[in-house]
Parts: sequence; C-alpha cells; structure tokens
Amino acid sequence: MKKFSVTIPTEFEVPSLYSDGKPADIAIALRLGAEAVTFIQKRGADTMRKETHAEAVRQATEEFTEQLKAAEEGAATALTKLRQEKLRVEEAMRASQLRIDALEASASSLRLQIQKEVRESVHELLVSKDEQISRLQQTLDKSMEGVGKRVESLQQSITKTFASSKEKGSLGETLMEGYLKRAYDCDVQVVGKGSETADIRLTRSTGAAYFWEIKNYTRMVSTEEVNKFRRDLRLHPDVLGGVLVSLRQGIVGKSRGGDIDLEFLEDGRFILYMSQFMGQDDPVFYLQTMRPFFDTIEAMAKPVKEEAETIRVLEMKAALMTNLLRSHALSITKHKNSLVGHKKRTDAMFAEFSSYVLEAEAQLQTVLRVAMGGDSETSEVLTETETHLPCIVFVKERLSDFVDDRTREFVKWLLTTVEVREGTQIEIKDIIELGRKKGYSEKWIRSLREEVFQESAWSKGSRFIQGLRQT
Repeated sequence: MKKFSVTIPTEFEVPSLYSDGKPADIAIALRLGAEAVTFIQKRGADTMRKETHAEAVRQATEEFTEQLKAAEEGAATALTKLRQEKLRVEEAMRASQLRIDALEASASSLRLQIQKEVRESVHELLVSKDEQISRLQQTLDKSMEGVGKRVESLQQSITKTFASSKEKGSLGETLMEGYLKRAYDCDVQVVGKGSETADIRLTRSTGAAYFWEIKNYTRMVSTEEVNKFRRDLRLHPDVLGGVLVSLRQGIVGKSRGGDIDLEFLEDGRFILYMSQFMGQDDPVFYLQTMRPFFDTIEAMAKPVKEEAETIRVLEMKAALMTNLLRSHALSITKHKNSLVGHKKRTDAMFAEFSSYVLEAEAQLQTVLRVAMGGDSETSEVLTETETHLPCIVFVKERLSDFVDDRTREFVKWLLTTVEVREGTQIEIKDIIELGRKKGYSEKWIRSLREEVFQESAWSKGSRFIQGLRQT
C-alpha cells in the first residue's frame, strides 16, 4: 500500500470515497480525476488558442483592408499626377518639334546661301589663279629666254676652254682634285707642273702615297700615255701605286668588259685604270667605293722579287681583282639607283642603304683577301662563302655576308653550339650563359638581335629565340 498527502483549498469538500472507500476505488477515482483535469485543461488551451488566432486574423484583415484602401487612394493620386505629367511632356515635345522644324528650315536656307557664296568665291578664286598662272607663265618665258642666253654663252665659253688641250688638262685636274678631296680624308697635291711625275699626288692618313694621272681627252687615251705613266711610277718607288683616269673616253687596251681595269708592275705595285669617269652617276660616291681596295692594298703590300712565277701569279690575281672590282662597281650603282628611284623615302632608306654599302665593301675586302692571300686564308674565306644560313633564323643568306669579323665568329660559334630546327625554341639567357664562356657579353649579344636574327625568330622583348634548340 502507498500513502501520499495532497494539499487542497480550505473551502473544498473532500468526497467520502477518499475516506471510506477501498484503496483500489480511491486509486481509480484519483486516476479518473487527474485525466479529467488534464483533458479539461487541454481543451481549454485549444479553445483559447483558436479564439486568439481568430482575433489576430480579424485584426490583420482589418489592417490590410485599411492599407489596401490607402494604397488605392495613393495609386489614384499618382495616376492623376502621371496623366498631368504626360500632358506636360507631350506639350513640350510639340514645342520642341516646332523648334526643330524651324531650325531645319533655317539650316536649309543657310546651306543654299553657303553654296551660293562658295560658288561665287570659287569662281573668283579660279579667275584670280588663272590670272596668276598667266603672269607666272610670262615670267617663266622671260626667265627661260634669259637662261637660254646664259646657256648659249656658257656653251661658247666651254667651247673656247676646250679648244686648248692645256686648258682642258687643267680643268680635268681641277675637277679631279675636288672629287678626291670630297671622297677621301687625305692630302691632295697637284704636281702636274713637275717633270716625270703624275698630275696629282694623293697621300692618305696612313701615309701611303698614290699617283693620279688625269686625261681629259676627246679621244681614247693612247698606249704611249699608258707607258709614260708606267715610267713615271718606276721613277718614284716611294708611291704605293697609281691610278690613270680618263674623264670622258676609254683607255686603249684597258677598257674591255667595263670602265675599270687593273695591272701590277714587276715590283708588285699596281696601276688602276678608270675609263669614262664622268659618265658615272655620282663620281664622288664612285671614288668612295674604292676605299676598301686601297685599305687592302696597304694592309697586304709586300715587296716582290723579279721572278717570272711571281709576276705570273700577280697577273692572274690582277685579272681576278679587276673582274671583282667591276662587279663591285655594278653592285654599288644598283643600290644607288634603287635609292634615287625612291626620293620620298630617302631618309627612311638611309640606314638600309648604308648597310648595302658596308656589305658591298665587306664583299670587296673578302675577294681581295682571296686574291692576295695564301691557301689557308683562301680556304677559310671559301668556307664562309659556302656556309648558307637558315632563313627562318638569320637575316643574312651566307656567313660571309656579315661585315664585322666578331659577329661572323659569333654566328660560327652559335651554329656549333645549337641546332636549327623549325618549331623549337631556346631561352636567350641560355645563349648568354654559353656566350660568356667564349668572351661575349650579354649587352653585346642582345645588340645583335636586329643585325643577326629575323624578327620572327627573336622579337623585341621576347625571352626565346624561335627555331633553335640546344644540342
């Protein structure tokens, strides 16, 4: 049996069952009472919740109705304002359209007025220009008449000047003296008044002296004059060689195949023959292209003994050098003509033209090395000439086309260090690291980008050279 105590209000009357009934009946009564109280409380709470929810819904509905009504009133007010604004905008658009129509009418009127004034101005201008052209034509006719008289006078003066062979000779010496001074950095002395000597003695900055014999004849220079020049050279062993120039005609026996020829005397000194000199497009430039010839002669000049075999070799080399000099002159003329044909691009082509000159001079020096050098040097030059360079990487066609010796050696070294293959690339820093071991600085290697490599192979700012890979 279990016993427990409960607390109840004072006015509550305890039913007799709890005091007189059996414990089982009391337990049942307690359970039934507790369940009834729990059920009643639950039902009460549900009822209160439903009543509270209904009240909330009712209040929310009333509030929503009031808000909807207020929104409808605001929308009606806004719609009224929009209609009023639309009316104002439409009125402004009508006013703007009227102004646009007025402006277009004014513009059309102005165009017509301007066209009329322009036609009148152009007509006045054309009339003025016609009058100006007419005046200039009259002035030009008068000027041409004066020039014609001056040309006729000059022609008569030239005819008188050329009437005397002595005066023609003096004129030729004067012309050639001016050309030599403009072409070379040298000392030029007119020594024609002396006996058994040439017309001009040219002394270069290296100290080497040359005789220049100038012939301003209207006929071919005779063999007698050639022999006389040979005799004068033999009488002056201190000069390194001589140049016989015919300004307007050829030289007997020395004009075949071109306007230049070369021979060696028995003592190893040379005579260079130039025919039709004044027929050159630019005589000064023509003389400048001969500088590599004199440089090579001075660098490789050696006394020669009077031996038949040596003379025969010199004659063979003289023939070879003559042909090479003629080819060189034609190459220079070709480059000059290409420059003259593009006068508007003269400034832009100056750098390219200079490279042509340097390339031609390098070719001339190369062939002179072959002509005057020994077997080993000839073999080396031949190898450089026959080494063709891949066009996908290099700007030059052959190894011998590079003017600078150091650049040529660098390219030779590069070809032995890396392999040329399309679709490959090599980092520039790798070539720089390898080049340092051979004495090539980074700055110098980078300076060769435009001179040696194609733009497609080594573009400016790139880290790689295309078409090369390290072996």
